[in-house]
Amino acid sequence: MKPLLLTFIMLLSFTVQSNETELNVVTENWPPFIIEGEEITGKVTQNIREILSYTDISYTLDIYPWARSFHLATTKLNTLIYSIFRTTQRESKFHWFCPIYKSTPIYAFKLASNDINIDSFETLRNGVVGIMRGDNSHSYFLQEGFQEGVNIDVSANENTNIRKLVKGRVDVVVQSKEALLYRLGLLGIKDLDIVSGIAIAQAENAEHCMALSLGTKAETVKRIGEGFKQWQNINKE
Repeated sequence: MKPLLLTFIMLLSFTVQSNETELNVVTENWPPFIIEGEEITGKVTQNIREILSYTDISYTLDIYPWARSFHLATTKLNTLIYSIFRTTQRESKFHWFCPIYKSTPIYAFKLASNDINIDSFETLRNGVVGIMRGDNSHSYFLQEGFQEGVNIDVSANENTNIRKLVKGRVDVVVQSKEALLYRLGLLGIKDLDIVSGIAIAQAENAEHCMALSLGTKAETVKRIGEGFKQWQNINKE
């Protein structure tokens, strides 16, 4: 019985250690950078998988609405979130690894048939902006004095915002050009006449990052950092 008991204890110890090192990776559906499907794909997801392949950390990868992914990353240990913009408000909430992909500026877009001026925040106040809940743009517009239910309409995801734009329920959506064109194609309306306006996130503030939850073990942070540096060295131009 003693050898069997010893074996059981060793297996239990190994299982606990494995669970401790497992990483929960969370993200949102942001095509073409992050694409939801039977397997999560996309340009940035590919980079994340490559970075983590340089570590010995096992991980799960799940897509949620952005607000939920952000909540998990700020409340749960061993949680990695991507793609996330590094802002002053977010700086102290995570261990940061940037960039994992080139900058992706974010703009205001409207239907060409809509007369609203979208070249400044002042003129945007005269319309209704469709925003995804918990997104960086959500916080930014609130800081600029926009109000939910007045000139901000909040949705759980960007596809909903685009549908509202097409139906005239919002005047403006806030997107990257690549993501907007991709989503319009998925919705079968890629020939829609849309024009861009003010840049909400300039290139210098729009690098894709991954961020690790605070409180995660220092050893885990170190291993991810080493994997990130190795990936960076291999992918230098």
